Amino acid sequence: MLDMINKHVAKIALVLKDGDSILSVSKRTGSSYGWTHRWIKSLEEIGAVEREGGTGIRIKDEELIDGVRGLARSFLRRKLQLKDAYLLPNFSRMKYAFTKTDAVFFWTKDGYQIGRSRESYPIFIKVLEDDLDDWKSFFEEYSVDCEVGGKGGSGIHYVLFPCEDFETEWLDNASVAPLEETVKWAMEHKPNFQPALEMLDEMYDLGLEVEYS
Repeated sequence: MLDMINKHVAKIALVLKDGDSILSVSKRTGSSYGWTHRWIKSLEEIGAVEREGGTGIRIKDEELIDGVRGLARSFLRRKLQLKDAYLLPNFSRMKYAFTKTDAVFFWTKDGYQIGRSRESYPIFIKVLEDDLDDWKSFFEEYSVDCEVGGKGGSGIHYVLFPCEDFETEWLDNASVAPLEETVKWAMEHKPNFQPALEMLDEMYDLGLEVEYS
C-alpha cells in the first residue's frame, strides 16, 4: 500500500468523485491519461475504487481514500508550489474559473504575466456566491490565504470574486473564464494588457488590430 502513494495517487484521491471517468480525472489532476489509468488500476487492485462499465469510477473504500487525501493535504500544506497552486482549485470539487490576470495568463499559454512577484502572487478566481464559505474553509484546510476582492496578501494567495453564476471553459487542466470575456476585460485595462492583447490577437485571429511590439 505505502509504496504506491505518490503525487499521482494523491492528486487522484483529492479530485475523485463517484462517476468520474479516467479522462476527467486526468484533466483535473494535470496528469497524462496513461499515468492516471495506471494508478486508478492500482487503486482498484487494493480495493479502494472500482470501475463499473459505463458508469465510471466508484469509490469503494472511502476510509482508505480519505487517508490518502489526508497525506496529500499534509504535503501541499508544507510548501505549495506555483504549479500545484494552479491545480489546487480542482481539488475543491466546486465550480470556479480563473479570471482577470490569470485568465490572460492561461489564454496566452503562460505568455503574459504582470503584477506578481515571489513576495506577492495573487491568483484570481471566480466562485459561486453560495460556495464562498466553503471556499474559505477549503483554503484554510491547506493553510493558504484567501480574500474576497482586493490584492492584499503575501506569497501565493487567492483572491475570490463571488458571482451568482458564470461561464467557464476548460483550458490546460483548469477552468478559465471564456476567451471573449477575457479579451473584453483586457481591453478595459489596455495600458497594462496591450502586449497581451497583441498576443491574443495573433494566437486566435481576433481582428483586434492591436499593435504594441
